Amino acid sequence: MKTSLQAAAALLAVGLAVTACGNKDSAEPDPARAGQTPPANKPASTAGGAQFAASPSPAGTGNAQAPQPGPAAQPQKGYPRDAIKTIPDNCASPLALLVTAPEKVGDSYAWPTSRQAFLANQQFRVTSGDPAVPGEVQLATYKYNSNAYALVAKCKDGGTCNDVAAMYKAIVRSSNPQVVCGKLNGLSASPVGPGFGWGSDPKQNLPAGSDTIAKCARINACLIATDRSTPGDPFLECQKAPTNFKTECASRYPCSEVLACMGK
Repeated sequence: MKTSLQAAAALLAVGLAVTACGNKDSAEPDPARAGQTPPANKPASTAGGAQFAASPSPAGTGNAQAPQPGPAAQPQKGYPRDAIKTIPDNCASPLALLVTAPEKVGDSYAWPTSRQAFLANQQFRVTSGDPAVPGEVQLATYKYNSNAYALVAKCKDGGTCNDVAAMYKAIVRSSNPQVVCGKLNGLSASPVGPGFGWGSDPKQNLPAGSDTIAKCARINACLIATDRSTPGDPFLECQKAPTNFKTECASRYPCSEVLACMGK
């Protein structure tokens, strides 16, 4: 009888072991098997075993794992359009009037503030010819209302001109860019003057050493392009007190070097 009981106990132990192994395989599949991936809450170990998966603690044990860090913050993309009046993104003949200047500046005016806005926002490709694809922008001076000049952006599609105007409004905070689909009243039929003169090498568009307005525009554009929440109007504040803004930093390229020079 004793022998029979011992044999039965042995068989029961073997059966429990087999059952336990089967439960483990069904609840936590081996990620090494073909066509399977590690469970979402158990990342695979890195090369060399530096990181290992950890099982979650049972509820109520007091050993809950610390929260895992969320995804890294993504760089800011685009500018909000809520400050401008948009046109349909699919408009095939869009224009954006960015800024005007009195007639006395002449048709060769260099538009230094606008130049620095685009230099700090090279998601827009400035082209001397007609824009061929979304994202390309032709900048040119037009005669406006017979007594002024206007800097106008011509785009391939309405979406690009909307985004250009939104960027310009955010960078040049005192501006009031206007986007139209088709013709704009008061604007000359074609550009005037020698053209915008955008340098193919970005560094060719940096401020000249004696141009304080352009230097302040460069610093302003880099500050806002890097951080949309930049307070105030750095462009106007810089013109009032240039030494407070380390205007010598404006000759640096790219914007990260400008801000590093400024201690930002």
